[in-house]
Amino acid sequence: MRKKLSKLGQYCASFALMALFLLMGNAASAALPTQKGNVHDEDKAGNPVAHVLQQSGKHIVKGVVVDKMQETVIGASVVVPNTTIGCITNIDGEFALEVDQLPVTLQITYIGYKTITVKVADGNLVRVVMEEDSKQLEEVVVVGYGTQKKANLSGSVSTVKMDEVLGSRPQPNTAAALQGAIPGLTITSGSNTPGQTGKSIQIRGTATFSGKNDGTTGLAPLVLIDNVPGDIDTLNPEDIESVTVLKDASSSAIYGARAAAGVVLITTKRPNKEEKVSVTYNNNFGFVNAVNTPKQVGLETFLPIYKETLGNTFAGGNNQNIDSWMEYLNTYKTNPSALSGLGTFYEDTGILVANEDGKRYYLKQENLYDRMMETGFSQTHNFTVSGATDRIRFRMSGNRYTENGPLKGDKDYYTRMTFNGMVSADITKWYTQEATVNYSQQKRDYLNDESGFMYSLRLHNFLPDGIDPNGNIIKTPLAVIQNSNSRHTTIDTPRFFFKSIVRPLKGLEAVFEYTYQKQATHYDYYSGKWKAADIQEAVSTMPSGEDYYVARYFYNARNAYNAYATYKYNLLQDHNFSLMAGFSQEDYDYKYYNTNAETQALPDIPSMSNAQGKVVTSDDYQSYAIRSGFFRFNYDYRGKYLLEVNGRYDGSSKFPKDSRFAFFPSFSAAWNLAEENFMAPTRNIVDQIKPRVSYGAIGNQNSAGYYDYIATMALNTQSNVWLNGNDEGYMTIIGAPGLISSSFTWETITTTNVGLDFALFNNRLTGSFEWYQRETKDILSQSVALPGVLGATAPKQNVGAMRTRGWELQLTWRGNIGKKVGYNIGFNLWDYKSKITSLNFNEDKSLSYLYEGKNVGEIWGYLYDGFYTVDDFEDTANWKLKEGVTTLNGSQPRPGDYKFKNLRDGDNREDDINEINNGNNTLAKPGDMTVIGNTTPRFQYGLNLGVNYAGFDLSVMLQGVGKRDYFNNGQLFYTFMSNDVAFSPIFEGTTDYWTPLSMDSSDPNYMVAANPNAKLPRIWGSSTSAVANAGSNRRTNDHMLSSAAYMRIKNVTLSYSFPKQWLNKFQVKQLRLFVSAENLATFTSLPSGIDPETLGWGYPLYRTVSFGANISF
Repeated sequence: MRKKLSKLGQYCASFALMALFLLMGNAASAALPTQKGNVHDEDKAGNPVAHVLQQSGKHIVKGVVVDKMQETVIGASVVVPNTTIGCITNIDGEFALEVDQLPVTLQITYIGYKTITVKVADGNLVRVVMEEDSKQLEEVVVVGYGTQKKANLSGSVSTVKMDEVLGSRPQPNTAAALQGAIPGLTITSGSNTPGQTGKSIQIRGTATFSGKNDGTTGLAPLVLIDNVPGDIDTLNPEDIESVTVLKDASSSAIYGARAAAGVVLITTKRPNKEEKVSVTYNNNFGFVNAVNTPKQVGLETFLPIYKETLGNTFAGGNNQNIDSWMEYLNTYKTNPSALSGLGTFYEDTGILVANEDGKRYYLKQENLYDRMMETGFSQTHNFTVSGATDRIRFRMSGNRYTENGPLKGDKDYYTRMTFNGMVSADITKWYTQEATVNYSQQKRDYLNDESGFMYSLRLHNFLPDGIDPNGNIIKTPLAVIQNSNSRHTTIDTPRFFFKSIVRPLKGLEAVFEYTYQKQATHYDYYSGKWKAADIQEAVSTMPSGEDYYVARYFYNARNAYNAYATYKYNLLQDHNFSLMAGFSQEDYDYKYYNTNAETQALPDIPSMSNAQGKVVTSDDYQSYAIRSGFFRFNYDYRGKYLLEVNGRYDGSSKFPKDSRFAFFPSFSAAWNLAEENFMAPTRNIVDQIKPRVSYGAIGNQNSAGYYDYIATMALNTQSNVWLNGNDEGYMTIIGAPGLISSSFTWETITTTNVGLDFALFNNRLTGSFEWYQRETKDILSQSVALPGVLGATAPKQNVGAMRTRGWELQLTWRGNIGKKVGYNIGFNLWDYKSKITSLNFNEDKSLSYLYEGKNVGEIWGYLYDGFYTVDDFEDTANWKLKEGVTTLNGSQPRPGDYKFKNLRDGDNREDDINEINNGNNTLAKPGDMTVIGNTTPRFQYGLNLGVNYAGFDLSVMLQGVGKRDYFNNGQLFYTFMSNDVAFSPIFEGTTDYWTPLSMDSSDPNYMVAANPNAKLPRIWGSSTSAVANAGSNRRTNDHMLSSAAYMRIKNVTLSYSFPKQWLNKFQVKQLRLFVSAENLATFTSLPSGIDPETLGWGYPLYRTVSFGANISF
């Protein structure tokens, strides 16, 4: 009740804030002087025309603006030069102006088209045909230490405008907003918990590996915020102007050692020159509900299966009688009032204490997940003020986002506040100074290990919430959530950025940048104590052991210095040269403190000083530095032939002195084929066609630790029980120094990229295609294990190489239906595969580790060959298999167990004829195993659809994976999967298991399949077979391989923008209302409860339905 009142207060406060802001805006508007002149809103036929900004004459000039395809141009600017008279074209491309006199000159402009000047001598209808400005369409793209025209790019670069990605979509998380928006950029979440950081971001998949059996961990790309490393989680998407992804070595090499896996360049918003002061406020209010939760079968299904499996006594509880239980359940459903005559019935919990045996029978059943959930609430408020004169530009923005997740009890709360301020001033004509201040604070309350969700997979729906007949709390997931203490985390991230730009000579620009950023994290948690009774009525205290309070503080601080200069020179108007050279240095420090204090004297105010028991402290410190010199040379001839050469000389403190520095070059070239004269006949169709190629090398320092080349001794705090025979107190242990290798060096990643950019049909269809090959050499990793008597792990060495090949496709179509409906379709599709090409350990190519020739992500297993049947056995007493029937190594199969195909004999031993085994588990002798699938996500895609009409905009975003394999033998897939089946619930979709017609050994149908086409084998440890069957059925096999492919309707947003002619009366620039749904639906073949993106069943995916407004003055 308290939480509901709290949320009601949030609703009211949020709506009141929005109403207050709107009223303030209207009041401010009323106080402003109104513009003189009449407003021309309709023509004589009553049709709406463009709003006239100012008029004072008696001559009306009317016209229509179209493109060369005779499609109307909506929103084109029509002005009388050197006056304030002007308007924009309406939805039919029409305009109407009142001017002082005729003739008059009109200037028509529109983004992407050449400016048109028309002289009008009379009032006749003017028809203006606009011509595309191909040079203007070549938008400027942010690249390493500078910008380039998109048409002049020769490397693999993708860029998106954040406003176009978001539209009216109220997405508070930048990484989530970019899912599916850029080909080759893979973003996945390891958790759905509110505020959970650490989304996995990869560019073009896996780039390296670490350890003997880890081949799926790819490098994270370098994320730069305004040219300096930053945390994407601290950003408010509304503050982002554009996101550029540098994919190949030629484009990312300029950033050196940390850019081995690509670069994500984030450019924040800043005002244009001479932009009037603008005030913008937007908000959204969302309602959050969990979706796709696991679903157990009802008692009517569970009890008969349990009886069939383990007999008529429910050992998972307190030995209740199954037959009696089913009778009580029937009475509860048909005549509940009769239960009072059968025992003591507790209606609130649905527990019947039976007169017959005094045992508890649980009759009420509700979904465990549903009982843990409620409707959560989220809200976002953004406020921005920006403006500029001819010399000074400024922008300030603030954001607050809060989310109460769908978990009951305020145990999943997240809030983020951000502030961004920037100012840029032209001190002189040749000197510009910029300063930016960013601050972000994130606060998160959460439960340990999402305990309620994981716990729910081990309990039954019929176990009720509340108090049992003995007055004890019943241990259910909801009880765990309500009585467990939250963990609290606060992350503060201040960032200061200063930039000086000097232009001493024509064509020469020098830039000096300094950034300081610190991210400080405060964490604390008190375990507390509480008691509850489990399903067997045993009361226990949780958590076990002493109560304790833990507090942690850790931070990382970064200083970054950049100095670079760019010189541009044009020779004979045809040859364009650009040379950029610079220096970069960065130092990074990390500090960690941890204190654990046991047995709190005052549990309500836990602290270190309240500890009555042990107090254990620890800390850690790490640092590194990078120093680099770099250059980039560009040349183009008339914009047709493009060449770029990059180089970076990198030094990192993570490597030994003799191998600390390395040089990494790259180049790229492109041909703007459409600019050639022989392409002139195709220009009505072909607007751009640009083949390009690039090759480059880049070093990778990310696989190296801070001090891998230094013999360090670890300090650990351990119990002193060895010295005094008890567990009183702790002592500091100094470990022996680990083994080191002083000869390891940089990993080198080389990329070959071939691409094609194109634009067709008056730029309605634009797109690109890429093919690439990335090779990583001298991969730095631990090699084979050393003998245990050595007492140390193997040092890191340069041990191998791997190769990734892939392709990317990006298509965009923009068009109109008639004169009033506009639409756009954007489609991204990409794929890649990675392979280990060289490895200097695991010479036997054991399948348990990485091996040379392995495709990253491959799944080895057996091929399903049906079920063993009673006809496969010589007798039904000893269950001896007939001659010629395949046997299972290590198992004694029974009818109803999986049978697998015999692929090879003799891999395990010479006499393993017709035996199913894994040989010696090597590539040369894998026995009967083969590659049955791959966990790599294949054919990833994103689809964006948009349509607009009369101020309404509808956008739909879909995102998914076309192919991915997933093997899971857990209880969401098998009936009674747990080793102790007595305690296992049964989930929907797991009841199609093999059963016999008869269990009577004298019956001719004894152990004959009743359902030979069942999906699942006989139940684990079934009493009908008197033998466990894990060895038969839990082996990795293709029959139980699931497809993890999915398509998710990520977002649907409908918005309405009020007409400008209405808003101008109130001095309002823009007012837009919207409603949006996030995670609307997911289509997958995986069982309910498993999110195909995270491939887990912890905190569930949730759907958010929100609404809000955007208003600008």
